[in-house]
Amino acid sequence: MTDGSTELVRLYPRQNLAVVNWMHATSKRPMKAIRVWALLFDHLMPHTGQIMLTRDEIAEKIGQRPQEISQIMNELVRFGAIFSKREKVPGMRGPGIVRYFMNKHVAEVGSRATQEELALIPRPGAKLAVVQGGKKA
Repeated sequence: MTDGSTELVRLYPRQNLAVVNWMHATSKRPMKAIRVWALLFDHLMPHTGQIMLTRDEIAEKIGQRPQEISQIMNELVRFGAIFSKREKVPGMRGPGIVRYFMNKHVAEVGSRATQEELALIPRPGAKLAVVQGGKKA
């Protein structure tokens, strides 16, 4: 991640090349898709592989509309480079928030964090407390 932390990403070159080649050959926006793909590696949560950017944040960083980013992310999901999970948010209408994760066969994420730091990382599927006004609800 770009915050100066010490995460490590083990990228499998053959699988990465397969993703890049596939995007170049099949994506409706191949150059934008390749830029999105590169950006994802800089925003992976240690030990979970969760991509810690929202669709809107990716759109802002790449200079595309959020709908176009959704299409690119869906292409990556269909190919199997990443996978998505829906998380229902209490009080929010609709199917919930989409969370994206890196396929561990393409890239694995690690960290040099201490055990105390690792204990602070939410586990996949863990429910986070909603914070309103800087205080727990």
